[in-house]
Amino acid sequence: MVAKVKTTKIEIECVNCGEQIFLSGKVELGQVVKCVECGTPMEILSLNPVEVDWAYNEPVYADDDGEAW
Repeated sequence: MVAKVKTTKIEIECVNCGEQIFLSGKVELGQVVKCVECGTPMEILSLNPVEVDWAYNEPVYADDDGEAW
């Protein structure tokens, strides 16, 4: 699978505080960016048009032996 990449200047809006964020250079699908104002992590969900949403970390659960599942 080839990762989709966009290499133009992009303007996004923070999903938390509404701050305008400017990205330039290589922007990849699935990339996580942080708001410069409030630090909210956001994931690039679409490149055309550019869409972002909250970036979530999946919790890791372990059983009694410490094995992740």
